[in-house]
Amino acid sequence: MNVKHPALLFLYLVLGIFCSKTFAQETLARQNERITSFHADIKIDSSGLIHVSEKINVYAAGSRIKRGLIRTIPTFRKDISGDKMQAGFSITSILMDGKHQNYKIETDKESKTIYIGNKDIIIPPGKYQYEINYDIKGQLGRYEKFDEIYWNVTGSKWTFMIEKSSVKITLPQGAVTGNTSCYTGPPGSNAKNCRMNNVSPNTVFFETNDVLQPGEGFTVAVAFNKGIIQKPPLLDIFISDYLKYLITLILLGVVATYYYFSWLRYGKAIKSNVIIPSFNIPNDWSPALIRYLYKKNIDEKSFAISIINMAVKKVIRITNGNSKKVGYAIERLTASTTALSKEELAIYTRFLTKKNRIYINKANGSAINSARNAHIKELKIQVNLKTYFISYRTALLKAIGVTFAVFILFMTFVESRMPMAILISSPFISIGSYFFITGIKALRESFVKGIFPAALGAAIAGWPLMMLINHIAGFPLLSLIFTLISTLLFVIHFFLLKTCTTLGEATMNEIKGFKMYLKTAEEHRLNMLNPPELTPALFERFLPYAIALDVENAWGKKFTSKFSEVDYNAEWYVGNGFSTIALSHAFILPFNSAVSDSKPESGGSSDSSGSSDWGSGSSDSGSSDGGGGGGGGDGW
Repeated sequence: MNVKHPALLFLYLVLGIFCSKTFAQETLARQNERITSFHADIKIDSSGLIHVSEKINVYAAGSRIKRGLIRTIPTFRKDISGDKMQAGFSITSILMDGKHQNYKIETDKESKTIYIGNKDIIIPPGKYQYEINYDIKGQLGRYEKFDEIYWNVTGSKWTFMIEKSSVKITLPQGAVTGNTSCYTGPPGSNAKNCRMNNVSPNTVFFETNDVLQPGEGFTVAVAFNKGIIQKPPLLDIFISDYLKYLITLILLGVVATYYYFSWLRYGKAIKSNVIIPSFNIPNDWSPALIRYLYKKNIDEKSFAISIINMAVKKVIRITNGNSKKVGYAIERLTASTTALSKEELAIYTRFLTKKNRIYINKANGSAINSARNAHIKELKIQVNLKTYFISYRTALLKAIGVTFAVFILFMTFVESRMPMAILISSPFISIGSYFFITGIKALRESFVKGIFPAALGAAIAGWPLMMLINHIAGFPLLSLIFTLISTLLFVIHFFLLKTCTTLGEATMNEIKGFKMYLKTAEEHRLNMLNPPELTPALFERFLPYAIALDVENAWGKKFTSKFSEVDYNAEWYVGNGFSTIALSHAFILPFNSAVSDSKPESGGSSDSSGSSDWGSGSSDSGSSDGGGGGGGGDGW
């Protein structure tokens, strides 16, 4: 810094010295602010109610302790499954230097945070004694051979050091102390930098040997003979230990019942007639059209099926050069195109109007992609799925509303962390999964076209999904079970919603009857009136339909013995790999893969439709910050 004026330089020096002094004073004040002693008197009634009196002596320097003290006290206990359950808690009095003090309480589901002092009054630096008196119940461990108090005296969440800490535990009359233990250090520590003294048969005194640094705690455990603590009324036990399970069961029952009646109204199929095998083509539709209705969407196989049906009609011929350079090709024959369906004619027009042959490879990817899009468009024009299937949008929106309401009730009356995490993260996971799956599918067409949505989806869904996975071990078991079951019920309900109209049910029954005929083995033919003779012409005519309904191998096996008697050669296909026994793997799948792989690397588009409460601490298996009590505090 270049300072030419001496007065300005002097000013900078003064400001620097002042700021340094202020910072040093603030640092020293923070270092000096501390808890000089933390003593708790704990008395246990035979009813199991615990009376706690905490005397906290502090030195306030006006840094963090300006108006008073903050004390946070957990108000839960863990059940045998590790879930947190509310414990009864009430404050009896709060004092500062022996005088009743103003305070306010902030409450959440796991703790009470007490602000001692007046927001409008700044206390001068000095020494103060805060006394917090409260009652808490449901904090005793009950085991087969003993009862126990396992108590986190100070808590490990203080921002100040605690120079010394002690606790006196007085058991009910008639109680005799058994195993005792104490622990110091950060949460989970097994260190025992503490000592104890039996004052009387039912009184034990513990104290620390050294300073507790911020983030360290002091925990004690005392076992005593059974029969001293009265068993609470059955209603109290039920409310304390089992009410949350009952509420969870009721909520799952409510959502399952709603889904059932929603399915009856929107999803249950109209009572169908007995499906009868038939060799009649439903509605005299093309194979691709039947597959569109049967699958409720248009997939890659549909396009290949239409090409095969065009070949069976002798309008084109499929050849296979059985090499990477010369693979599948489509050749024009002399048969009339009037036999083609609308979606087949759309393919023919884009393939063979100006040429006699087109190879199925990426070099012709643009033409193949154009033909595929035209094929999809024609199918959608011919069949409106809404005519055959009932829309489930209204039912789905209602189901989402009911599910959301049930989650809110669960979070209100049982536990909030995991359902809240699910509700917050599910939109991101759903949207991200949609983009990711869309991108993965698009990778078949083009790396450039697919990598961006896939990466975007992974980014949107990845972070909340990883957060859920990383924290799933910390979620209560009951909350995890509720979330998984309710989510599973919703998914099942979603997939059961879409059902047929009266016309759709009748048409689907015809398709199922036709499929039954195609796949039924010859030796187990169902009773049919005048079934057609199994001839090469029948095989070829129904082969595209068998492929459309995914029963091509079963259809081919019907003709194995027939074709062994005659020299059958498919005029519509030239090449190796044609076998009626293994049609799918020998011809259908390779040909379909060749068609799918022919998509161009870039450009083009595709349209598609689609009873102990916790572990014992008195038997040396406990740790600092274990059991009940605990928490921490600060100044304000």
